[in-house]
Amino acid sequence: MKNYIWDFDGMLFDSYPHITKAFQLAMADFGKEVDYTEAKSLLEIKFDVCYNHYGVSPEMRAKHKEYEHDYSLEPVVEPFPNTFKTLFTLKERGVRHYLYTHRGHETSQHYLEKFNMAPLFDGFVDSDMKFPNKPAPDAIEYICTEYGLDKSETIMIGDREIDVLAGKNAGVFACLYTKDLSTDTVADYKVSDIIQILDI
Repeated sequence: MKNYIWDFDGMLFDSYPHITKAFQLAMADFGKEVDYTEAKSLLEIKFDVCYNHYGVSPEMRAKHKEYEHDYSLEPVVEPFPNTFKTLFTLKERGVRHYLYTHRGHETSQHYLEKFNMAPLFDGFVDSDMKFPNKPAPDAIEYICTEYGLDKSETIMIGDREIDVLAGKNAGVFACLYTKDLSTDTVADYKVSDIIQILDI
């Protein structure tokens, strides 16, 4: 494998605790109390799933984004263990890294730069580029075309089935990062620790 396309939230960075806390605070500002565990599980599926479940208004969404962009809000966003080591080791082997995230450009770059990962990436697709959301293949198709990637040597890696499906829909390999390796998936590979990707 020569080209690695990575998801951000829940894959490279342990960001959902921060995202969920921001959501709780946003809902509290509008007089709504939400269960942390339930909200986190819904947000991990897809933000819209969570928003629809709780009947979140555009004003509430904006407030959630505002809290989420507070980089000092505890718990802070940090990379998972072995993230930098995995990216760096693969880069040393001559692979190319690309980021495909529904997160905005400003926040994704902030965290990549904070943890010295930005130089390891050769290209980025984020929500500012207005591609259809995963599992649509459009953004991956763009990456492959823009950077001249051979799909037979390219893999999409993420923690959700929509990441996997985006990759499969685009005709590249897919890997699911999951703590439960018995999880049903159409992915070609499954790993429970990012370091295991070095063995693919």
